[in-house]
Amino acid sequence: YGNVGTCCGGTGMENHTKYQDSIYFRSADDSKLYVNLYVPSTLDWREKGITVEQVTKFPYEGTSTLTIRGNGKLAVSMRVPSWVRRGYTVKVNDVAQKIVAAPGTYVTIDRQWKTGDKIDIAMPMSFRAEGAIDDASVQSIYYGPTLLTVQAPPLVQATQGQAGGSAAAAAPNQTPAAQAAVAAASLEAGLIKFSLYKHFKLNGDFAAAMVPVVGKPLHFTFNGQTLAPLFVSDPQSGQTQPFHMYVRRHEPTIVFGSVDTGIANAKRDDGKTLLDAVWGSAPFASHKVFMTAVERTANEWRAAGKLTAAEQANVVKAAKGAAKELA
Repeated sequence: YGNVGTCCGGTGMENHTKYQDSIYFRSADDSKLYVNLYVPSTLDWREKGITVEQVTKFPYEGTSTLTIRGNGKLAVSMRVPSWVRRGYTVKVNDVAQKIVAAPGTYVTIDRQWKTGDKIDIAMPMSFRAEGAIDDASVQSIYYGPTLLTVQAPPLVQATQGQAGGSAAAAAPNQTPAAQAAVAAASLEAGLIKFSLYKHFKLNGDFAAAMVPVVGKPLHFTFNGQTLAPLFVSDPQSGQTQPFHMYVRRHEPTIVFGSVDTGIANAKRDDGKTLLDAVWGSAPFASHKVFMTAVERTANEWRAAGKLTAAEQANVVKAAKGAAKELA
């Protein structure tokens, strides 16, 4: 990276080698195996006479298969990633297992294993936005575990003012550093604005707004922007691709699907808006449960002087009217 003597050029680079660390753990009494990471790998547990082969395309796909070789009793605990909202399932030899999968915990299958047994794990991915600690409106977009950045045109194009901001142009004899500065200036000043709540469904996902890019895994388009994994932010050799790791959430009015109340999406003292508070309880098991959250939140905003009585009633009415769209 042409970076000598700094954390980014030293420790920061070394850190990436740790992504393959801690795939598996074992309990102190060797009675349990923890599958902590979903990485193509083979565990040779010689003391137990058991080998576990893991095959997965994670994070491109939210599945993984474990094949057991060897015989013996063993509890296998598989991590349920914190980003899995719903649908985490485990099958043993194609038979669905009865489990309780809470995000951020482990599910355990304890049985007598024999050579050839297979464990199939499914962990459906969904979209989410995570806010910065000091400003909830500054957010990053994720798909499952993957941070998606908003790509801008390559550097040579951006210097011609094609990146959507100022039309500053770079002289042909400018240094790479100067070209990069012009490219940065040509991006939209500040953060790109994203409005997402109108695309939310009861499951708390906004996948309806994201259009997959054909032939490019983990690439999506939204509102004229291309979102791509950070690890491929420079997709073409020799090009420097400017990108945004953060966006500015712009949710000016209270809206449910296409039902826009026209009422300002007012902020509380902690910086959260009414829609932030409502959707913070997602996913919702049903529209009835969703309505309970809307009514409760509207009452809170009314009590805090953020809504009039008429506005409160209109918010509840709009949420009811959007039932079909939110399903």
